[in-house]
Amino acid sequence: MGSDDVQRGYGPMAPRPRGPVGPAQGGPAPGRWPPPRPRSLPRPTRPLAIRPPCSLVRVLLCEDREVFRLGLREVLETEPDIAVVAERDTLPAALAAVEEATTQVVVARQGLVQGPMLPVLRELCGRGTAVLVLAEPREEGGSELVQVLRAGVRGYLPRCSAASRLVEAVRALARHEPAIDSSTTSQLVRYLTDPATAAEVPDRVLDRLTDRQREVAELVAQGLSNEEIARRLFLSLATVKSHLTASMRRLGVRSRTQVAILVNRDRSPAA
Repeated sequence: MGSDDVQRGYGPMAPRPRGPVGPAQGGPAPGRWPPPRPRSLPRPTRPLAIRPPCSLVRVLLCEDREVFRLGLREVLETEPDIAVVAERDTLPAALAAVEEATTQVVVARQGLVQGPMLPVLRELCGRGTAVLVLAEPREEGGSELVQVLRAGVRGYLPRCSAASRLVEAVRALARHEPAIDSSTTSQLVRYLTDPATAAEVPDRVLDRLTDRQREVAELVAQGLSNEEIARRLFLSLATVKSHLTASMRRLGVRSRTQVAILVNRDRSPAA
């Protein structure tokens, strides 16, 4: 073993490297450590999509026939955003139940809300609870329809309506929107244009309104929503709601459906 081997630290048992040592071999310079390898950063985990909680529409069924009541519950509770919170077989019992359980919509059979039950219906609507009346199939029922609408009812469907139409009506009422069937509207127009009922209507009710309030009321009677009225008249949504509220106050009504009734009567030939 030569003196060079001793200086390089090679002993009799140490293996000698093959080839040149140091920078010529592509490694670090003598006396320096190799640079550390860059550590790979962990990939950021993608957060799970969180669905916002949907508002639950709370419904009370007012039906005295068990078969129909069970069918209504089955239809409504198949929807994830609707819950039937109570069932009653009379309108006074439904009024008391609304106080106990927070209820947004009451679905009631027409026979349970008319005649002597109209004051109870008026009180129920006056508390801010939307009422959906399921009408019995009849040839003529214009006067009964007008009575429940005057009481504050905003939903009116034939009892034989499809299940999907019933669900849509409940959701619309929960959004404070009217839900009147087209066949019911036709029946209402026939009744309002009947000369025999013209004497019951005050002359020119629209004269109580300002020009802008009259425009809003006439568009409401055409079935336009507040958003559509705002676009039509180039107004803000808040302004439309303000005009509509003022119109209801001047006309002495509580719903846009009642406004539409008065406007249609005012524009009928018999008015």
